[in-house]
Amino acid sequence: MIALYTVMDRSSTRIRWAVGAVTLYGLIQGQTTHGHTEPYDFFVAALYLAVAAMAGIISRTRRAYLQVAEARAEQAQTGRDRVVALAAAQERTRIARELHDVVAHHVSLIVVQSGAAATLLPGQPGQAEKHVEVIGQTAREALGELRRLLGVLRTPPDFAGREPSDTTPVPSVSQLGNVLDQVREAGISVDLRVEGSPARLAPGVDLAAYRIIQEALTNTVRHSGADDAAVTLRYEPGYVTVSVTDTGRGPAAAADARLSEQRVAGSAPALRSGGFGLAGMAERVASCGGSLTVGPGQDGGFTVSARLPAP
Repeated sequence: MIALYTVMDRSSTRIRWAVGAVTLYGLIQGQTTHGHTEPYDFFVAALYLAVAAMAGIISRTRRAYLQVAEARAEQAQTGRDRVVALAAAQERTRIARELHDVVAHHVSLIVVQSGAAATLLPGQPGQAEKHVEVIGQTAREALGELRRLLGVLRTPPDFAGREPSDTTPVPSVSQLGNVLDQVREAGISVDLRVEGSPARLAPGVDLAAYRIIQEALTNTVRHSGADDAAVTLRYEPGYVTVSVTDTGRGPAAAADARLSEQRVAGSAPALRSGGFGLAGMAERVASCGGSLTVGPGQDGGFTVSARLPAP
């Protein structure tokens, strides 16, 4: 019985069938020899061996089930780890985009204003003082944005696992006036044009449109050397299109854009300032299911245009 149990528990299917047949043959042969005339002897011996064989089969089946369960649990854990890692990477990318948009925009304006103040000193201290005031205001706004982001990161979720709610208003295209005023104070004339009937946008689309315009104007201040820029908001059925066009160095700006894209793709080293702005725009547009177009404008300069879905 022990030998039969071991074979049924540990051997392959072919060996189990062979040993089972040999055991049954031996049992029959033993019961047909001289001296074994009672029928119940055969049934008792067969019952003992059947119980041993069944116990071995049950043990083998249980062990196989546990192995399958462990493999499934390991696969599930691996899948959960992959999902968590992907979510963490997406969250890091989102935070990096927000930090880049906030820091790049405000610091670019500070650099422009500080350069203007330096050229006015010491001959025109009154004008230089105005630029210094703008620098202070811009720095305070940047600090407020950074505190808002860091506050969200540092506040732990509640006991139910929910992230903390942030009551600070999220930037919206309805608040573009502040961004446009900052760019105008940097010496670039900016016109805002709204076409179509303004509609309420989804929060993600609204934030994406705001950040795209902010980043495009930041690039205009930093790289284009333009004196004028135009911002257009076009509302269409199912879509909203935001575009920023400047009158600066069209081909040079396009080269900067290509270099930035190459840097993001890893095909060129980081030799110039910038490089993550266009990548951030593309990621924002892709997350909303829209399309992004960047390149020289029809009349020179550089154009950034994003078409985003809207209700």
